[in-house]
Amino acid sequence: MQDDDNRRDEVQRSAPSSRPSQQDDGNWGRYLGIGLEIAVGVAVGYFVGSWLDRRNGWHGTGTLVGVMIGLAAGMYLLIKDAVRINKD
Repeated sequence: MQDDDNRRDEVQRSAPSSRPSQQDDGNWGRYLGIGLEIAVGVAVGYFVGSWLDRRNGWHGTGTLVGVMIGLAAGMYLLIKDAVRINKD
């Protein structure tokens, strides 16, 4: 009986905890910020592109170019943050 209790204690100590570490809890804001950077870049590109479409009569070309530039800017910020995080 005591051997069973000792084995159970050893297994519980060696099993990984189901709760993430305290350090992981603080990272959700950083990841949310990275996602928002991309989303805001695409949204700004969309609105500027649609304004250019209405103003110049481009029929969607400005929107497409604006979204692509916004996506590229968001990806640039993502890569820049990834490099910075990797250095830390």
